[in-house]
Amino acid sequence: MGKSGLPRAAEKAEQILDEMEYISSCGSKDLAPNTILYNAVIDAYARSTTIGKCNRAELLLERMIEESNNGNMAIRPDTITFNSVINAAARSSFGDYDVRKEAYMIGLNAFKSLHRSDYCQPSSITYVLFLRVLENLMESEESRDYMAGKVFELCRKHNLVNDAVVSQLKKTCSHDTFYVVTSSQCTHRKK
Repeated sequence: MGKSGLPRAAEKAEQILDEMEYISSCGSKDLAPNTILYNAVIDAYARSTTIGKCNRAELLLERMIEESNNGNMAIRPDTITFNSVINAAARSSFGDYDVRKEAYMIGLNAFKSLHRSDYCQPSSITYVLFLRVLENLMESEESRDYMAGKVFELCRKHNLVNDAVVSQLKKTCSHDTFYVVTSSQCTHRKK
């Protein structure tokens, strides 16, 4: 449904998720939502044109964390979950300054939470998506260059640098920063 391009597809997907949770709570455990279903709904928001989509994605992530902390491991967030929230933030580049700032903070919080997680780890896609957050939501070139450099160094530290990360870094920061960051030491790329 999230890839359908239909109007309000994300909202409809969340409504189905809520109905499944309700039916499950009434005893029909066969319809209990899982991480994959939550990820699909979050991804539907990321792909949508819904205003406040990253807020909805963040709320779903928070619901998953709360439920899994209460013992429901079937909806424990994974790397895809966090990446989808970061993607929703990156795709929230429309709106005024406050909307964009809130989207940036949601992306940053998901990025940090994934790095602090005991049960999942960032992937190269995490870094591509967060660099896209910087590209789309950070107006100050100086701040964007600084953050992009820090993110790239963290990516390098986790040995997750690949062609996609380098390509997104090039789009995100100035030419000078890109050159300095990528040539400061040997870049280990994964294909």
